[in-house]
Amino acid sequence: MATSQFQPETINSPAAEPGRCKELSNPSIPQFTISCVLIGWVLISYIPQWTRIASRKSAEGLSTLYVLLGSLSGVCAVGNITMLPSSGAGVGCCRELTRFACISVLLGMLQVIIGIFCFWTVLFMYVYYSEEEAEAELHGRRVSLTGPQRTFRRARRAWLVLLAACGFAFVVMAVSAVILRLQQPRLNQAWADVLGVGVAVLACVQWVPQALTTWRLGHLGSLSLASLCLSAPYTWTFGISMILRVGAQGWSAWAVYVLVGTMQLALIAMGAYFKLTGETQPHEERRKSLIALHFDGWNGSSRSLASSHIAPDERSPLLASRRQRAESNGRPFMSSVSPASRCGDGLAVSPSRVGR
Repeated sequence: MATSQFQPETINSPAAEPGRCKELSNPSIPQFTISCVLIGWVLISYIPQWTRIASRKSAEGLSTLYVLLGSLSGVCAVGNITMLPSSGAGVGCCRELTRFACISVLLGMLQVIIGIFCFWTVLFMYVYYSEEEAEAELHGRRVSLTGPQRTFRRARRAWLVLLAACGFAFVVMAVSAVILRLQQPRLNQAWADVLGVGVAVLACVQWVPQALTTWRLGHLGSLSLASLCLSAPYTWTFGISMILRVGAQGWSAWAVYVLVGTMQLALIAMGAYFKLTGETQPHEERRKSLIALHFDGWNGSSRSLASSHIAPDERSPLLASRRQRAESNGRPFMSSVSPASRCGDGLAVSPSRVGR
């Protein structure tokens, strides 16, 4: 389906215009170089983000809405660039162009597609590590970073995000295929415009929930500060170039980049502030987590997260010998260990100290 939508046999397609193909036969070397640099920049900027998620083995800190809206925005961006009549014309001219000229024509599309591929990699890592962290917490292999409730809730939402993104992508592809089958360039342009508006709206909105999540959490979590520092200059460079090209009257073309760049700078400022102050959680959340940590040892229905000063096998030999003697005499074994010391991992703290 991806290849059939660019067939040059369309009668009304701009690809049939020989003047357009002649214009594309002489690609600009500086423009080609800049496009290659931008593609490399996008790839490099995502490497710290992938590494951050994989090293922490957690999706903590990534807003569910941020991942969802970014994925939907990416689908609209790919649909927009492929549905534009100019893109179809460029692909159609590749039969008449040299290999270098054809690659130069396709670089604009590749730049968008590679950027969306990188973000969808974040989506799949978000789903995988949300599920993996929940499984590790459930089977006791590893304690989750945000507690069982948030971890399980994030795992459920992650699958919903994946289903919503894939469903939306299927709908966009189906509508695009129907419009391409009609072979009406005006419909192509209209659908591309709709998708372009969707890209702008979703890209502007997606950073708001991420900024709110980071502020409430008190740290970046699995959101990479290095990745933000690399992507923000890219966004602002692209936005400033658009401002210089179209001016104030073309604000609709560059406003999205200014808004996204501003939100990225806000996240960078928050991340730097949390790094410098050493804060990892808001004060109220830290207080609640400390109280829960100290009282978890008294809850016999769940495994304690608090540390114990009693070795795990310190009482085992004594209890084992007493159990053997009781069984040999035909009497039931009654442990003299207090319930407080037997629950969870056990707290080496007397009940009188809890109220202090």
